[in-house]
Amino acid sequence: MSRSDPTWLGRYQRAMCDQAGNGQRFIEDITAKRREARRDPVNGKAPDVLHLETMRDLNIATTDAPSMEPMQLSPFEALFLNTLECLKVRDSDHHIYSHTELWQLLAVSSKQADEFALKYAAYFYYRTRGWTVKSGIKFGADFLLYSKGGPSNSHAQYSVIVRRQDTRGAVDESWQYMFALSRVCSQVRKALIVCYVDRPTAKNAGGIHENEEATVPDLTEFQISEFLIERFNPNRK
Repeated sequence: MSRSDPTWLGRYQRAMCDQAGNGQRFIEDITAKRREARRDPVNGKAPDVLHLETMRDLNIATTDAPSMEPMQLSPFEALFLNTLECLKVRDSDHHIYSHTELWQLLAVSSKQADEFALKYAAYFYYRTRGWTVKSGIKFGADFLLYSKGGPSNSHAQYSVIVRRQDTRGAVDESWQYMFALSRVCSQVRKALIVCYVDRPTAKNAGGIHENEEATVPDLTEFQISEFLIERFNPNRK
């Protein structure tokens, strides 16, 4: 069953709009065009038929506009774009956060600043290597890695879980957990990567100490090691 709201009313309204000839477009029309474009690739890449259309150009029906999915950025995406000076974050008083203020806001609000720093280091690592990195929470992972083009053109190739380097070799997860996660990944045709992050001292990594605020980590001090986990299939040749 679909997780979205019933669309029978929208379909009826669209049919009435088509008869009236007013040219209104609904969310389903946009989705249908995108799917049609993916089925008809040009030079091996699916064209984005809506790339040049802005919200006002779409002429979305008034009743359908509230159901449009808003753009949502994860804390890691926001920090990365802020680092590149592609994103400015304001509060309700229109104060623009500096990069340090934004880091402090997100790291402290996560309540696990050390873990936040580790995951951001992993996010930065994959993002700067050309991967499109999205949340992997729906598959029990920390991140999903998409090749060039992102989620609009293909499914994720890898699921990534991030762990501390000092837990490498330790039984920090049960075999049942790892088997279940590996099974989930194989069922959705993704490979599982365990990403170990070797972090510097807690203070430099954004650690929270008593009477001390989180500091922006120096990402050059982090070291990343990766392991690809695959399920053993005796029937595979």
